[in-house]
Formats: sequence, C-alpha cells, structure tokens
Amino acid sequence: MAEHFFSDRIYSPFSSYIISEQNKPYLIAEIGLNHNKDIELAEKMILAAKKAGANAVKFQSYSTENFINKEVKSANGLFEIFKKYELSYEDHLQLKECADNASIDFISTPLSVDWVQKLFELKVPYFKIASGDINNYILLKQIVRYNTPVIVSTGNTFMEDIENNRAFLQLSNKKDAVYLHCISVYPAPSNNLNLATIPYLKKKLNSLVGFSDHSLGSLAPFGAVMLGAAIIEKHFTLDKKLPGPDHSMSINPEELSDVRSKIDEAFEMRGSCRTEPLYEESASDEMGKRSIYMIDGKMEALRPRQKGYPRDSDYFNIF
Repeated sequence: MAEHFFSDRIYSPFSSYIISEQNKPYLIAEIGLNHNKDIELAEKMILAAKKAGANAVKFQSYSTENFINKEVKSANGLFEIFKKYELSYEDHLQLKECADNASIDFISTPLSVDWVQKLFELKVPYFKIASGDINNYILLKQIVRYNTPVIVSTGNTFMEDIENNRAFLQLSNKKDAVYLHCISVYPAPSNNLNLATIPYLKKKLNSLVGFSDHSLGSLAPFGAVMLGAAIIEKHFTLDKKLPGPDHSMSINPEELSDVRSKIDEAFEMRGSCRTEPLYEESASDEMGKRSIYMIDGKMEALRPRQKGYPRDSDYFNIF
C-alpha cells in the first residue's frame, strides 16, 4: 500500500473552503431527515446553519425502493420512515439553490446507486459515504466513477473494513478522501467516544481525519480537533421537540454556534509542532534564564542571563 496515497488537502471546485489541518475545521450541519420533508423548514435550517458558522449542510439522497428491501417484514417500519422523508430531485434543486445563495456548501449522502449521478449533476462538492456503506462496493463502484472527493464515516465498523475501503479507493485512484471517526450510538456517552482513535486513523490510513459526533454538546468536538480532526459533523435541528427520529439528539442553532466557537478555539490552541521558543517567550530570556557567575571564587548559575557570560547550556563543557 502506498505510503502517502491520500492528499493532506481536500479541495472541491464547488466549495470555497480547503479542508486541511492547516485550516479551521470544516463544520458540517447534518440535516439528514430532520427537514421532515418540509422544504420551507429545510430552507430555514440551511440559513440557520450558515448563521451559526457551519461550512456545509448535509442531506440524505435516496430512492427508498433501491435502499431498503420492503419484502423483509422486519424492515417495514424502516421503509415507511425513509419513504416518508424521501426528497425528490426537484426538492434537491431548490435546496441546493438556497444553499448556494447563502454561500454554504450543499452535500449529501447517496444511499442508493441511482442518486450518485444525480448528485454529481447537482455539483455537490463532496459525496458523504455512510458508515453502513463503507463496504457497499456496488455503491462505491459508482461513486469512484466521478472525481468528487469523498468523506467516509466509520461507525460500527471493524478496522479491516476501513482498510479494505481505503485499498479500494487506492486501486480506483481516488486520492481525495477523509475518514471520520464515528460512534454509532444515539446519543453517544462520553465513555464510548474513544477519541484516541482519531490520531490512530490518521497514522494508519495516511489520511486526513475528522469526527462525526453523536454525543451531546460541544466538548467532544473540541477534543477531536485538539487530536487532529479536520472535519466535525453534528446532527442539526431547529427544534428538538419536532417529530422525527433524530431531532431529540440533534443540536440547535445556538448549540451549533457554540460548537463553531469551541472547535475554532481548539484549532488555535493546537497550533503547530514547535521545537524552538516563541518570540514572546524569548523576550523574557534575560530574567528567566541563567548565566554562570563566579561568586567568592565559587561558580554559581544565577539569574539574570547576561551577554558574554557562560550560559547554563554550557554546563556540559565545565565539568
């Protein structure tokens, strides 16, 4: 496997933002099914996400018949839920236009093969691959036909599946990929988040990494960015009391704004790896460090440091 296959900068011509550890985290407001098939509500959510500081809104695109096997009786309830919230191509066009006018990226998860080309035609900047489709090679073979970068979630997934997905992308010469650490528990408690997986995935996959967060609040995204996450994704709603399967565990605009603030602060704190003092530190060098003085015939290391005097770093040469 190539040592440096994936890019450390992900850019789409249909996005104004470059995803990179050198830039502030890319914040995705996951609308998912929370639009409740109400286009006016969905447009309000897009505008609220933009106002709160999100870089993108994300939807789910599918034809339910091509996504869920309704012949399996146990799936009937699931089929009905997704059918209820299924968006048409015309709905997508309207929402994409709303997002474009608001200068926020419109991205989506294709959950059925027939929607891959449609999303490409809509010029979405990224295909989001759901955790459950990380090893769905029927879908993946369609996705890699296009040059659209991919964002891959890894919830409820074994490392073998993640590595197989990576190898498949490599063989398909798709270099623009980001993997999102994800815990598929709704909501996910703090002791299940295992954020240490983020730097592990980065090293293991030689890839940019992010965090698809199903916990409550903004603390986990803060920690994820401190550990190197370049993308944060959070489920988003205008009202947690709205009917629907995901509203109660989603964050509202005020909370999304707090996530934006916290991850930007984490980005500033993380900074870059330094092996020499900051200029601001060196300004106190004279009083904070020592020179070697001869006091009553005895050698002493004392503050302040003075030019021309032996330095404390010269100790090795004294003895």
